[in-house]
Amino acid sequence: MHAPTHPELTPVAVAPRRRRIVDTRTRACDVLVQMLQDAGIERVFGIPGGAIAPVFDALLDAPGIGVTLSKHEYSAVYSAIGYARATGRVGCVVVTSGPGVLNTLTGIAAAKADSVPLLVIAGEVPQTVYGKGALQEGSAYSLNVVGMASHISKLAVEVPEANRLPTTVRHALRVATTGRPGPVLITVPLNVASTPICVPEVAEGRPMMEPPEGRAVDWAVRALLKSDRKVIFAGAGMRSNDGAVERLREVAERLQCPVMTTPKGKGVFPEDHPLALGVFGMGGHPSALEFMQGGVETMLAIGTGLGDIATGGYHEALRPSRALIHVDIEASTMGRSYASQLSIASSAKAFLDVLHSRLTGHVAATATYGVRRHTDPGLPLMGSENLISPQRALFELEAVLPRDTIFTIDTGEHTQFALHYLRATVPDSVMVMTGLAAMGSAVPSAIGAQHGARARTVCAICGDGGFAMTGTEVATAVQSGAPIIVAVFNDERLGMVEQGHDALYGRHPEFPLGPVQIAKFGEALGADALTIEKPGQILAAREIFENRTRPLVVDIRIDPTVMLPRNPRFAKLARDIQEAS
Repeated sequence: MHAPTHPELTPVAVAPRRRRIVDTRTRACDVLVQMLQDAGIERVFGIPGGAIAPVFDALLDAPGIGVTLSKHEYSAVYSAIGYARATGRVGCVVVTSGPGVLNTLTGIAAAKADSVPLLVIAGEVPQTVYGKGALQEGSAYSLNVVGMASHISKLAVEVPEANRLPTTVRHALRVATTGRPGPVLITVPLNVASTPICVPEVAEGRPMMEPPEGRAVDWAVRALLKSDRKVIFAGAGMRSNDGAVERLREVAERLQCPVMTTPKGKGVFPEDHPLALGVFGMGGHPSALEFMQGGVETMLAIGTGLGDIATGGYHEALRPSRALIHVDIEASTMGRSYASQLSIASSAKAFLDVLHSRLTGHVAATATYGVRRHTDPGLPLMGSENLISPQRALFELEAVLPRDTIFTIDTGEHTQFALHYLRATVPDSVMVMTGLAAMGSAVPSAIGAQHGARARTVCAICGDGGFAMTGTEVATAVQSGAPIIVAVFNDERLGMVEQGHDALYGRHPEFPLGPVQIAKFGEALGADALTIEKPGQILAAREIFENRTRPLVVDIRIDPTVMLPRNPRFAKLARDIQEAS
């Protein structure tokens, strides 16, 4: 470990440049950048290229927008996702045509699966060379990038001519942020971006979702009040800046009704609250599962689509005996996995506001539940390889980091440990992408979250497999002044895959990843670094965590023989394989 010696890093200053060609009119690309500023976007993530050059040139005249140069377009999208989730604003990505925009497709699909508002702006070759085999062409005459993205986004469109750019961008931003949020893609041909235009003055009202019908809410109230065994199942749709999380707590307390969350919704109800049951589904807690297995009359599922990860492989325990009340902003989720007796298409806050008003004056007997975990993470547990256990590593990380630390969690075996053992008491303290569940998301997401929440500590939790995919983004964190912590749970293999093969077939192929000197790699990219092998070593390094001025990479050599007692995902896969046999 090299002791921090550098002052706090800031983005590299760029000397003002004068355009060689001066035009007194406003280019379409300048109008685009101004619209980003008007939308409250203060940072964009991306990689330049020829077809997107006008937009990057226009960004030089926009001091209110910071530009983070990612190492790969895949990472740029996840950084924008992290920024969006930390700020509640639209995440913005700017990339070039061809391979540039194609590298964003996984992230776009992830943003749609996890309902993240995202604007991807991609350059395109000049329209005059469409269909002529131009370098990196992605038009409808070639790769048809817009056609590809239309299947994985809320909107994908090319700006056909310069004067239509303002209305196209307005429409795209509205689509990204209304209803169920999600990603939009705009491709801008080089000639369109460079064309001077007149900017129209357009006033547009933002449509608001109507409050839920009163009769439906009254039905929900009666079902909840008549049930001795009831539960609220809260998803990530609760996580917004409109006060839905606070209203959820008020409703639960008024009903004295226990609350469990989906994995992605972890934290929307504080896990130290006496009514908390913890997480149900992937990485879930025995307290939640056993409560449901004890029988429930009425369940209010709110802000969740009740998908595979959230329901633990569509667990039968989530079928209440009297009523399932399903509230989600997207009507298409209703009845998809479970038959509901009452379905309400509404934002969580709008529904909870009306529900709360109907409960005025209701007093319920005080109840206490509480989150119970498989084992005590404070125990210095080690496996047969005599290395630190994942749960102990998480316990020590929480001990040295602030309570409101934002954890961005990658996909792998460590995901289940993090969902199970992290104690989430702040609504936005845990970011996990379970919709597409792509590896390599945690580090770039942490960079975006850090730029969106400068005053808070941000810690990425990833495996060595995910780190191998996007670990070079540590250099992006260094260069852009994002002092993130990257905790790499290193077992030198693809642990979840090997365990899954063992559970399904009783044997597994070898999927080795090491040995790799992760700490040295972090240092080579400009970060500080630590290597952890035993319990107590993270606690002993408290001052390093607290006083860092640049990114810190922590190579945590976890013991691969320590596993969670239960993985419902493996059980579901086994059922699927058996049914297909």
